[in-house]
Amino acid sequence: MEKYIGRIWLSLLILGVFVVIWLSGDSLKTLQPKMDNGPFSIALTQLGIMYIIALFVERSLEVLIKVWRQGGKVHLEQEKNSDQNGAKVKKQLEEYRAGTQKRALIGGLTMGVLVSLSGVRLLGPIFQVEVTNELEFQQAIFNFTDIVITAGLIAGGSKTIHELMALIDGFLKASRSANKS
Repeated sequence: MEKYIGRIWLSLLILGVFVVIWLSGDSLKTLQPKMDNGPFSIALTQLGIMYIIALFVERSLEVLIKVWRQGGKVHLEQEKNSDQNGAKVKKQLEEYRAGTQKRALIGGLTMGVLVSLSGVRLLGPIFQVEVTNELEFQQAIFNFTDIVITAGLIAGGSKTIHELMALIDGFLKASRSANKS
């Protein structure tokens, strides 16, 4: 059972997100920035917001994981230092670190889902679609995809978002310089 705890949490998380989207229906809206500069500017603004949120999530996860897992790590490191043949304890320490990383990723994904369910999303403000009766199912799928992508981006951390921002910024600068010449 403990072997599959990550899969169970991820399955419950996905199921919970889908149920919330299905039950919320039309009331699940994204928070939109007040800008009229086009989709690329909105995308950069949203990525900037995601970067700040990812920094907050990373820091809070770091504190929570330290409180939760630090005692076991210290115990294994002391055992490794006192043991003459530290190969077995070294392997246990590596497995413990891998478990900690796995828990941090699941925690980051969970926090990312909570943030995106609260209305801070990446795709919604960029692709503003008017919902009609014919598009309700498509809008629900779009909201689900938006929540999953935003949660994954936040769980991936600030480094990933920073690289994506740099890529879009480079594209915009190249476009502007091409238009000027």
